[in-house]
Amino acid sequence: MKILLSIASLVAFSVVPALAGEGRVSNQSLAKMGLSGMKAMSDVQGMQFRGLSVQVGGFSSATINGVGGSASSVNFYYASGKKEASGENLSVAGDVTSTITTHGSHVTTTTTINVIGAGGFSSASR
Repeated sequence: MKILLSIASLVAFSVVPALAGEGRVSNQSLAKMGLSGMKAMSDVQGMQFRGLSVQVGGFSSATINGVGGSASSVNFYYASGKKEASGENLSVAGDVTSTITTHGSHVTTTTTINVIGAGGFSSASR
């Protein structure tokens, strides 16, 4: 039974590309989708529209683990445009640790500041 099912699946998948009309959607299928007025364009016509936009994206992350815990910053960006696109991001995470020490009547305060950063910049143009 498994062999018969496997053969039937193989035949069904091999027939599907033949029904696709060489990569073109049939007029009947377009009409069913409510797009009956659409028409296919040639590859030459399509070349007028290809490559008319650019896209860039970026990511930055900064994490620091301190005495009392941790801090983290994560940033993403995405930019697109018809002729050019650019974007930038910056992530900064910080930790402040303060220690108070008492020796009799003498009090000493020690403060430690830790900062870590990460950033990025992307640009694209056509």
